[in-house]
Amino acid sequence: MKRTFVLVLLTMWTSLALKAQTDAPNDSVQLEEVVVRGARVVNRTDGKLLFPSEEMTKSATSGYSLLKMLPLPNVKVDDISESITAANSLVGAVQVRINDVEASTADIQSLQPREVEKVELIDRPGVRYGEGVGIVINIITRKVTAGYVIGASGTLVPKTDMGKGNAYTKLNSGKSELSLSYSGYYRHSSGMNTVEQADYLMADNTYNKVERNTDDIISRNTSHEIQARYSMINARGTAFLTTLSTSIDNNPRNYKKTDVTYADGRNTTEIIDNSENTVSPLLDLYFKTNIGKDQSLLANATGAYTHTDYDYLFSSDKTSFSYNTIGKTWSLKSEAIYENRMKPFTLSAGLRYAQKYIDNDYSGDATLVSQIHSCSIYAFSQIQGSLWKIGYMVGLGLSREYYRQGDTMYDRVWLRPKLNLSMPLSQSLRLNYALTSSPASSKLQNMSGLSIMTNEIEYSVGNPDLIMERRDDHTLTLSYQSPRLYTQLMTFYRHNDHPAMQHVYRTEDGRFVKTFLEGRRIDMLMLQSYTNYDIIPLHLNAYLSAEMLNIWNDGQDYSHRLTSFNFNVGLTAWLGNWTIMATIDNGFHFMENEYEGRNVFSDYVSVSYKLKNLTASLFCQNLFKRNGKIEEVENHNRLAHKFFVARNRDTSSAIGIKLVWTLSKGRKFNGIERDTDRLKDKETGVAKSGK
Repeated sequence: MKRTFVLVLLTMWTSLALKAQTDAPNDSVQLEEVVVRGARVVNRTDGKLLFPSEEMTKSATSGYSLLKMLPLPNVKVDDISESITAANSLVGAVQVRINDVEASTADIQSLQPREVEKVELIDRPGVRYGEGVGIVINIITRKVTAGYVIGASGTLVPKTDMGKGNAYTKLNSGKSELSLSYSGYYRHSSGMNTVEQADYLMADNTYNKVERNTDDIISRNTSHEIQARYSMINARGTAFLTTLSTSIDNNPRNYKKTDVTYADGRNTTEIIDNSENTVSPLLDLYFKTNIGKDQSLLANATGAYTHTDYDYLFSSDKTSFSYNTIGKTWSLKSEAIYENRMKPFTLSAGLRYAQKYIDNDYSGDATLVSQIHSCSIYAFSQIQGSLWKIGYMVGLGLSREYYRQGDTMYDRVWLRPKLNLSMPLSQSLRLNYALTSSPASSKLQNMSGLSIMTNEIEYSVGNPDLIMERRDDHTLTLSYQSPRLYTQLMTFYRHNDHPAMQHVYRTEDGRFVKTFLEGRRIDMLMLQSYTNYDIIPLHLNAYLSAEMLNIWNDGQDYSHRLTSFNFNVGLTAWLGNWTIMATIDNGFHFMENEYEGRNVFSDYVSVSYKLKNLTASLFCQNLFKRNGKIEEVENHNRLAHKFFVARNRDTSSAIGIKLVWTLSKGRKFNGIERDTDRLKDKETGVAKSGK
């Protein structure tokens, strides 16, 4: 009945669009225009079109700093940490593109602001942008011909013993561009400590109370990313790009020593020591061409391989448990997308194909050969345009998801509709509605079938029989925009039908096993208010995001509810060559399955100064804290109830510096940027110890 209703609705909208008698070009979906912070902003059916002012492009030092100056509602840009996120993470990920192709961190950092012609903000992205994407930022650059750019950046936080840096160069000649980039990261952490209080319900209805204090935690992480790419684009818009990259992630030691106190007065010491090394080479081929004036065809293929070596050791006064995993993953992803910009509407259609093979060989106390085959085929089409005053985007996808592990097999076809409606109520007021329905897969490590000892009392067991769930999202937004103020009220409802949920049972020898079974539902209702206001245009801006969450978790044998209130506030000042930014957050309070988690109050301040080609920044997080609490987690399971608190001395009153240097000369080429970070498939399904 539900599917029939959706099909009828989609058919009605498609028929109305095809019968729309309008001679306006596709740009007729653009509605009203306003000047905000000196930038021209044009409201459209699927978002906004922004034209940076000349002052913005002159004062910005990179793509990050330019995006930070633009009025991008519900988007947080941090040019210090080089991150772009949604003001509310539940909305989805922010996908950044340059000339309609996904961009990496190095691409955005190396982007010359004066080359930017306009920026498209798509806050209701269609089916073509992939899973979990809530906002798309597409940066359109001017056509140029030749030149080069070279740059580097480095960040150091002495207290946390953390350093990262990247270097890049792009050389242009005629229709071609060759680029090389390197990024590295190092961190040695030893300032974290945790306390866990657990109540285990025994067979005789008594509680075994256990307290675990972990003061000796050592973690060392290094990563390296090397990338080479070649691109070619001609005057007709035909583009070809090939990327070869390799990432090396090395975690030589993650060590925890825990003092355990039992209710009967017994004391013991538990040690967990694990290490992991991962190498991930990738090859990506991308092609795009224009067919006539209003049509285009895009195709790409990505092949990736991941090799993981994981060692795990648990030991205590009474027992020990250890294993080693050699994990290998091969994956292939490909897609082809056709677009036709017709006058009544724009038609997009595409096909995506992905195949993955995982071979994990466990040895030691956990002996298992886990081989997982998965395949996904996804066909979709969408139309976007306007009918009377209502802008619309109607999309319909059909996917086949296949999975096999040993004797367990899953094969199912999913109908995946998507609908966006936008209606201006006045020149400044707009109402939007969005519907998305899609499958959501379980984490592979929960499906391994492996049993892992996490302490003397608990085990974690995977479940190969887990299947995909259906996730339906509904969003209703009322927004208001003026030259200095943008505010919106949003209602977001998510329904997860029969998701994988935690299940705990007690064994005959008094131990507790955690696994995952098919639950009844996880539903969420969010009411959010977001306001962005230019106190002094082009000099001082503030934003406030506040939300109320209601979450329902219904497993096989439990029901949990949570109502929480979250907010974050940000202030940014541009004072000539100086940029000052400050944010505070009361900590995201969330619940999934039986785990209630809270990230506690945090603050962040940064000051940057630009001098020609060099930008220097000083920043501090968690001011006035000495051993600040960073997280609280409570497991509400009736058999194994636990309350966990983590603190970190390293991130309390931690001061860091960042230097960015860029040099460009005669760079006049419309380059192609492609984010291969998203294309990497590092999910190996290796079962690891965790809470």
